[in-house]
Amino acid sequence: MRLPLRRPAAGPPDEPAPATVLERVPRPTPPRGRPVAAYAAVLDGEHLWLAVGAAPGTLALRATGGDEVVPLVGDHEDTPAFRSVRADLLALPGADDATYDAVLVGPGGRSPKPVWTPPLADVGPGDGPTLVPTSRDGSLRFGLERADDGTLRLVRTVVAEPFPRLVSITSTPTGDAVELHVAGAVGGELHLRAGGPGGEVVTTVPILEGRARLHRDDVPLDRGRRLAVTAGTAAAARPVARDRNDLREANPATLLPHLYLDDADRPLWRLVWTPDGTIGVRVPPRGTDHQDQGQDQDQDQQEDDS
Repeated sequence: MRLPLRRPAAGPPDEPAPATVLERVPRPTPPRGRPVAAYAAVLDGEHLWLAVGAAPGTLALRATGGDEVVPLVGDHEDTPAFRSVRADLLALPGADDATYDAVLVGPGGRSPKPVWTPPLADVGPGDGPTLVPTSRDGSLRFGLERADDGTLRLVRTVVAEPFPRLVSITSTPTGDAVELHVAGAVGGELHLRAGGPGGEVVTTVPILEGRARLHRDDVPLDRGRRLAVTAGTAAAARPVARDRNDLREANPATLLPHLYLDDADRPLWRLVWTPDGTIGVRVPPRGTDHQDQGQDQDQDQQEDDS
């Protein structure tokens, strides 16, 4: 038995047609003759990893808007399918803000051809759990951009005031203190500040040969207090940041020491990473019952994210 198909009732003549649910957006295509990036990323803050489809020539950089070509110093590798390089960006001349176009220099010194790239999310890490850290000393930041005509660009930016960096944390054998190894601190003091990096200084400990020891009694145990860690002098101090931080959310991905009393099963305080990658101290609420420590950590994480 065949059933008649029901046709939808027609709307009033002046009713607008329903909007298209999805419209296919055409993908950009490279101009003829341009080398095309297959992979491009600055993953460790100091090296450019670039691969293009196999073509004769050498990958290099050219100052945007200029004619000077800068060779890429590093490991060049050719395969039947790709031409690639892992280049040391600290070998680039100068140490100021600069922008370079990626180019392929043809054999015999022929005119460089700008490297064309699809949207960067298609050829690099994209918006994953990692980010590009600064250079090792914290003074430079490198990033990739896509110009209006699709040219792959490298951007070098000078970090005006690099943060002191936390290189390592070590618990003392007795378990009643932690030793923080801080690099790049201008001044000889480590501070705990109430509420944030610009807050009131509540604790000061000396930094000796780049190391500061924070005893469990150095942290005030006011209920729910949140403390920032800065280094420098009392008059001029900077937040202490995670060294070569390459995580968008370092706190849930790393393990930091907790400080306990000898007979307690909950920490007096713990070190945490804030959403901007700086070190902080959290003092869990002190209840009369033994609440679950994980609930306290979840609460702190929600407060940090807000």
